[in-house]
Amino acid sequence: MVGMVPNRPTHRLDPARFQGEVDGRPTALFLLRNARGMEVAITNLGAKVLQIMVPDRHGAMDDVALGYDSLDAVLGGSPSMGAFVGRYAGRIGGARFTLDGREHRLTPNSGSHCIHGGPRGARHRAFDAVQTDAQTLQLHHRFLTAEDSFPGTLDLQLTYRLNDDNALVIEHLATALDEPGPASFTSHIYFNLDGVTEGQSINGHVLQVPHATDVLATGADGIATGERVLLNGHVHDLKSATALGAVPDIDLSYPLPDGATTEARLCAQLRSEASGRTLDVWTTEPLLQVYTAGQLGVGERPDVGKQGVRHRPRCAVCLEPQWFPNAPNCPTLPQNLVAPGRPYRGTTVYRFGVI
Repeated sequence: MVGMVPNRPTHRLDPARFQGEVDGRPTALFLLRNARGMEVAITNLGAKVLQIMVPDRHGAMDDVALGYDSLDAVLGGSPSMGAFVGRYAGRIGGARFTLDGREHRLTPNSGSHCIHGGPRGARHRAFDAVQTDAQTLQLHHRFLTAEDSFPGTLDLQLTYRLNDDNALVIEHLATALDEPGPASFTSHIYFNLDGVTEGQSINGHVLQVPHATDVLATGADGIATGERVLLNGHVHDLKSATALGAVPDIDLSYPLPDGATTEARLCAQLRSEASGRTLDVWTTEPLLQVYTAGQLGVGERPDVGKQGVRHRPRCAVCLEPQWFPNAPNCPTLPQNLVAPGRPYRGTTVYRFGVI
């Protein structure tokens, strides 16, 4: 029947399949559960959210986050899948930038560019992790110049907290321990509100980014140029609720008009009429990256997720609050320079509901 999503048995991840080591550091899977039965599974490898179990309009639980079901699958899969990205989210053009007259050369990992912190970014690292209670996971990682070529030693404290209003709260505190350097963190969860099954698409999802009035212009290879394009008449204008199937693939940066804030405010709303699930995104960050996963699973080797589901283009959407991509090379864009005595705090909230 049109508008109905089949009721499927839930398949919860097995923590035993995530026990191992990466770079000599232990890996594990942590399970958060709130009083209403919502569950979130997170591995400390990349601080990756691999499963989110939430109810539909009839109360049936299903998994709405793409991911993998073992450590080996995580290591062999898409490195951004569910990851907490840093120390700089998005692309830095030419894998280089100049700060205070000194050029910093990064390691390219996307053609000639650096994406998501490079090959030794947070996506690839095993965090220290402690689960303090049934609803809270605390993680820690220290970024070193010798490992990722960004200036300065940056200490990251990261908390995942599952509230009883079915909200996953992600808070980070990044502290510069010596010299200053740029930083931008984001959560790269792949969402499908109808569940994770073979052939599932987000084309029926409806997305609204109500307060964005422009997007960042990009040049070759999707590198931000520092210019902005007004959304009036733009094919990717999401100020009004828009069915994703009605627009081309999206991989765009939507600046939020009030910039960075101390209190999280609503930046995006996603819903599915089929399952009745909704997702509201709140953040303190100044920009929202929207990605409809048009490049997911297009390589020669299939990208296989949980229960053997093959990840395909547009089978999920990522809503990634962050700072401005390529800002270290674009003086016209707001800069986020973390320095001793000037820490970088951020909060993003993914709140689930039903209609």
